[in-house]
Amino acid sequence: MDFSIPQKKAIDIRNTNVVVSASAGSGKTAVLVERLCQLVLKDHISIDSILAMTFTKDAAAEMKARLLSKLKEQPKTKYILQQMALLETASISTIDSFCLSIVQNYYYKIPISYTMSKQTASSAQTRISFENAYKHAIQDLDLNSYTKLKMYFHSFGKTEEDIQKYIEDILAIINSKSEEDAKAWMENIQESYTYLNPKIMEYALKYFHNHCLAMTEILDEVINQIAKPEDYEIKKEYLSKCLDATSYSDFKSQFELYLKNTIGFKKTIDKVDYSKYQTSFKEHETRIVENLFDEAFYLKDIQSHKNLVDTLFDLTNKVKLYFQLEKKKMEVIDFNDMEHFAYQLLQDPMIKEEMYNKYQMILVDEFQDTNELQEKIIASFCHENNVFRVGDIKQSIYGFRQANPKIMQAWMGKEDDNNTPLLLQENYRSNASVIQFNNDFYSKIMNNELLGEQFEEIDIANVGTKGQMESPQYPVRFLYTEYKDEEGNKATIKKNHNENRFDLIAQDIIEKHNAGMPYKSMCVLTRNHAPQEKLKAVFEAYNIPAMITIDHGFFTNPAIQIVISTLKALEDLTDDISLCASLMSPLFNVSFSQIANCCIEKEKGTSLYMSIKNEDFMKPFFELYANKNKTITQLLQYIYAYNNFYYAATTIQDKNNLDYLLELAGQFENQNDIHSFVLQLSKDAMQDQTQEASLYGKEDDVVQVKTMHQSKGLQFPVVYILSQHEQRDKHGSSCILLDSTLGLSLKGLSLDYKLKYNSIYHLALQTKKELDDLAEEMRVFYVATTRPQKELVIVDTIESIEDFYSPLNAYTLLEDESYTGWLLHTYANTSASLVVFDKKSGLYKRPLKVRQNNTPYTLPTYSKASKAFSSQTASGAKIKLDWKEVSLSKNMGTIRGTLFHEIVAQCSYPYQEKEILSYANSYGYTLKDHDIKQILALNSDALYASWMKEKHIFEQSYIIEEKNQVVHGFMDLVIYKEDEMIIVDFKSDAVDNEQKLIDLYTIQLQTYKKAMKKLTNLPINTYIYSFSLSKCIYLE
Repeated sequence: MDFSIPQKKAIDIRNTNVVVSASAGSGKTAVLVERLCQLVLKDHISIDSILAMTFTKDAAAEMKARLLSKLKEQPKTKYILQQMALLETASISTIDSFCLSIVQNYYYKIPISYTMSKQTASSAQTRISFENAYKHAIQDLDLNSYTKLKMYFHSFGKTEEDIQKYIEDILAIINSKSEEDAKAWMENIQESYTYLNPKIMEYALKYFHNHCLAMTEILDEVINQIAKPEDYEIKKEYLSKCLDATSYSDFKSQFELYLKNTIGFKKTIDKVDYSKYQTSFKEHETRIVENLFDEAFYLKDIQSHKNLVDTLFDLTNKVKLYFQLEKKKMEVIDFNDMEHFAYQLLQDPMIKEEMYNKYQMILVDEFQDTNELQEKIIASFCHENNVFRVGDIKQSIYGFRQANPKIMQAWMGKEDDNNTPLLLQENYRSNASVIQFNNDFYSKIMNNELLGEQFEEIDIANVGTKGQMESPQYPVRFLYTEYKDEEGNKATIKKNHNENRFDLIAQDIIEKHNAGMPYKSMCVLTRNHAPQEKLKAVFEAYNIPAMITIDHGFFTNPAIQIVISTLKALEDLTDDISLCASLMSPLFNVSFSQIANCCIEKEKGTSLYMSIKNEDFMKPFFELYANKNKTITQLLQYIYAYNNFYYAATTIQDKNNLDYLLELAGQFENQNDIHSFVLQLSKDAMQDQTQEASLYGKEDDVVQVKTMHQSKGLQFPVVYILSQHEQRDKHGSSCILLDSTLGLSLKGLSLDYKLKYNSIYHLALQTKKELDDLAEEMRVFYVATTRPQKELVIVDTIESIEDFYSPLNAYTLLEDESYTGWLLHTYANTSASLVVFDKKSGLYKRPLKVRQNNTPYTLPTYSKASKAFSSQTASGAKIKLDWKEVSLSKNMGTIRGTLFHEIVAQCSYPYQEKEILSYANSYGYTLKDHDIKQILALNSDALYASWMKEKHIFEQSYIIEEKNQVVHGFMDLVIYKEDEMIIVDFKSDAVDNEQKLIDLYTIQLQTYKKAMKKLTNLPINTYIYSFSLSKCIYLE
């Protein structure tokens, strides 16, 4: 691949921190991967000395795959083979995975147990832990303080669940900061409730200024249209003095003068109706007047709420403490723990130095989505000039995860001997027409008096190649319907047109497909998952194949519900609902009337089963019941086959879901425990966060449907955006607002709990959050509109396009309009050729959705010879196939052996008794004197000491194919010398001579040797180190 001059500079620059601002389509990923490859191949920085952090696991996997491909192209030198061996365990991962690796290496220093470091909490475990923590915390809270807090929330109609949600929101901000920063954040908030904080008051003033600005812009439009504008010009002059005010008290004085000295806004001027302008003007004016209290009132108000804030934070801290204890009981950690524990460990000088020495180069992808804690983690161990960061502030769209684009913004402003900002402005993805639209559109909507300059000269994208200019150019198309002139109920008409948006997209896709465009060339983007179920149904009605990743639906699928009901009925015959659902399903085809007739004389309190167990229609069920002791997977297969259910009674989607259920069953540890399996399915069904199994693979010819967030980093020839022109108010009903910078605000409430009003802090935080949300929403739309390679189609319905002829300004932005409003206010009343307006008349008639034919069919029979293909470990190769006595107690010998292995791998060499004991204690194991003696004996072994001076890896992973089996596992220790490779296996078996160990483990070491021979031409020697004999044993 040929790289441009800016790309080459980003790839080649060394000995400096680099932050690259990479516009959409600029080849950011290719540059990052090429830099990584050159660090390994040209600079000869070993892959285990590089840390590359990506935003997703898929991105990390892709980076590894590209590097492996490059390595395979190279001559098979010792260095290249070594890099290929190291790639599997290389630090190319998400920041969560990197933090987890630190936690798992040093868990005993936190301290947590080894088991806890290895287990990530499920969503159900996290929810249960949090709810238990909350219950403990409120019991631990001062009763009087808690009562007042509850009274406050109750006054705003908030429940206990709402309070929990607020605590979760506070913890989300706390978890994005280091412990000391979080503590300072809370203390600053508590202090700010003793006086009017100037930083918060700046945003309070902005609230009044923004409404004043909108009023001024409305006046400008009216003044330009009327013959005698003098009265309205006077209003504007007074408002301009309000806009000049630099403090709240000054603004209040000026606005009172405006109210006193100007006339009202008339509904009719010169016999022309200006009611639309008057309504908007009065709304903004009212929102100022109703909050224009004396400063002394606002000060007294916030001071009266200080005790509530103190109680809220007291509760938060207690919940946080108990939450950690609950997770410790379960022996699980969550993603927040990974980052916080890692940061805590990196404050240890020894660990910090180890990380500092280990990583010569650090690469950070999607830097714009970094939060404060993640930035501190990197800063803990990086060098002064070895971090390469790449991102695009315009694509920072994870504010709900506390991503802070200002971190990247600050780095872009640093330029000195150790810091170099670079720009990648060429777009190699989109046609020139799409690039030109995005440049023009976002320079207009992102730069305004409300948000300031959000789209600067450095954000303007350039066309990357001639081909992008010479290929057919398509203007952005706004595909829409209008409903202003339709007669009837307006709400119904609007609803019908909103529904018709899905048909507009479907019809357009069909038209393009009939003209020869593959389905997979088209993608539909939605703001969130909500419209995707409707899109799925509409596409099915039009017979359009589509891959839609709805984040739920698996457990509500009819076939899955039938099977789970059947499992529940088999497990508990008195479960009336499940038994009834199973019997009336296609498995048994029992009718409702058959069951109802049996229940006529049913006694109250008795189960349905007792009334129907002797009926003839129960015989097939008992036939199935006789097989309930099969393994879970066998039982499921039996149910699928019963009455030809799988083939005759299910759709293709049902079959995919049933296949996935069988896959889940195969992963269940105890195959004979149907009760636990059903219980687990019931818990997961309550969460309903499992998506249906996909009908299609990545390469199938299907339309892709994604959320705008999911589309990040992807590209498609044609992109449809299901647009919206109304933005819901996210914060209006909230009595608490939170901000990572300004802190926390409570809505005003009188002492008798009757009068509710906006506190000055609430106005401030509401203003900041609305502006932050507006800026991020524009960035989300930017991500969406920069996905197409050739054509962009924006789809919506509107009442009338004339409603959008006014220019885009503060007035229109404050009207809570969204994508469609921004687009139309920018282009609807201009002659610009960048956007064409494709208006459709009338509504499409949608075809009826037809359920797929479920006629039984016969699968082709595989006639060739078959052979089994299984998986085992190297140590499993030596196990004899006979039954072992079942034991319900822990095998202490195995635990001891595992612990010995971990101590030599994790503790620093030469080994110290204090560190060994601490490690064992954290694992819950007490070492005996002879155990310590056996481990410390390694310090006296000359051969082992020489190995520790060479390059070596503990727990080296491997995987090979042998006799139709995949053999995989970990080698205890591999030493990479210049002229040989050495494999060492540690054994804690109690033996009196070395021959016993040789006889037991030679096959295992031969497997290791065979695996490593695929990676090197060097001679390989194998050893066993026996702890009981305190010696290295060479294997011939």
